[in-house]
Amino acid sequence: MKISIICPIFNNSRSFPTLITEIRSQLETCSDRFEIILVDDRSSDDSWLKIGALASQNENIKGIRLSRNFGQQLAVSAGIRHASGDIIIIMDGDLQNPPEAIPKMVERIESGKDIVYTVSKVRNNWGDEITSRLFWFVMNTILKVEIIPNQLMMKAFSRKFVDLYNGYEERIRIVAGITHDIGMEYEVLEVINRKRPSGRGNYGFFKRFHLMLDVVITMTNRPLNYLINLSLFAVLISLGLGGYTLINYFLYTTVPKGYTTLIVIVSFFGSLTMLVLGIIGRYLSNIYSEVRQRPTFIVQNKLNLGEA
Repeated sequence: MKISIICPIFNNSRSFPTLITEIRSQLETCSDRFEIILVDDRSSDDSWLKIGALASQNENIKGIRLSRNFGQQLAVSAGIRHASGDIIIIMDGDLQNPPEAIPKMVERIESGKDIVYTVSKVRNNWGDEITSRLFWFVMNTILKVEIIPNQLMMKAFSRKFVDLYNGYEERIRIVAGITHDIGMEYEVLEVINRKRPSGRGNYGFFKRFHLMLDVVITMTNRPLNYLINLSLFAVLISLGLGGYTLINYFLYTTVPKGYTTLIVIVSFFGSLTMLVLGIIGRYLSNIYSEVRQRPTFIVQNKLNLGEA
């Protein structure tokens, strides 16, 4: 069976050549038919030049360069769209996902599974650890989304699964959301995620936070239900405070003390209003992106994929 490995690359010029060497050593134990697709998400370093050098030396190494930075999720989707293997594996390009898990993933797909998730409780640093725990707590405990917790980008798909994945035409593409929506036969493989050997992560706190919002919005409308309940609770509080104010006005004909309480209440409801509008606005923004029907991603260059 032919195996396709897809790695999104963004300013990883120092690490991904080593990753390619490790991937090839693992693939040689699985199959003599394979391809490694490197998707350059418009890096600002010399990543594309190194991809070109590797592709010129080995036709099994293929390159895709996007026209601009579309983000990791769309870069992965671009690679999946061009993969021709019977088994497709996606993984990060910064040496965090362990290549030694590839033979086990291939074995699971060959046994009849359609998707293999890799999970790890180890993260690159304490900041990633905190945000990861917070994300999965929100998804699994608060929003009740039945998604595999602690999953990594590294996943393996059958050809049938990839054909279904490519049928999704949404513009706000979250890999975990689409794979969860497809379902089918899956298996979870626990691995040990590596520490990043060099460089810094491309996801800061705010970028990670907005990615979390996109994941939540694409997978569930439960936040809107919570906002409706919260708004109803706020209305009941307002009615109670309004009744209390009227009683004081007619019975005591003096303005009751409590300006501090008034300021706190006004601030609370003002913040609540901004929260409600923000979440609704994010849903509307995603709808607007889908309605415009713009291309999901634009490929500028290809190497060893049939086009110059």
